[in-house]
Amino acid sequence: MKNIFKLSFLLLAVGSVAISCTEDEEMAPFKPVFFSETFEGIENTGNNQYIAIDGWSNVSLNGGAERWEALYRSDSGQYAQLAAFGTGETNMDTWLITSAIDFEQTENEALIFSYKAGFHNGQAVSVLVSTDYDGSNTAQAINNATWTDLEVVLPDFLTNGYPTSFSLSKVIDLSQFSGNVHVAFRYLGSSAGTSTTYQIDNIKLFENK
Repeated sequence: MKNIFKLSFLLLAVGSVAISCTEDEEMAPFKPVFFSETFEGIENTGNNQYIAIDGWSNVSLNGGAERWEALYRSDSGQYAQLAAFGTGETNMDTWLITSAIDFEQTENEALIFSYKAGFHNGQAVSVLVSTDYDGSNTAQAINNATWTDLEVVLPDFLTNGYPTSFSLSKVIDLSQFSGNVHVAFRYLGSSAGTSTTYQIDNIKLFENK
């Protein structure tokens, strides 16, 4: 009986270790996360509820009325959304930019985020990084800063409707940057051209160890 008990205990212990290791492996690419945004802290959501988070920028470079909106769905929570469709803006160039993120205390920095692309007729969103943007939330400041296009490809989309779930971007290497870093999600489209609807969520910067 004692041997059976010892064997059962050993199997249970081994099983516990295996489960623990599996969970660690699944979480490993996102450890340690040093910056994240889920948009859940935004109080007001809906049409024309433009994202205004402390330290962030939400700017139309061409003076258009549309900017990134905070929206909510019961099955996915809150997220950022923008589309050129139906806006009448034929030259939409709108930027959602994070607050300054300190890279001096981290290493092997990387970015990952969730997205949906609905009624897709071309990729309108690109991801850029600046180390000299002053964070003043103006078109002039954005134009004066130096930006590196990370050439992110967002391959998942639907041309007729919206995906039922968010897709995860590939891990984007940011280790070449240092100092205070701003990450920008730029929507470049037109109501008469590329007008895909994009939803962005779960932005995470982490040390890719």
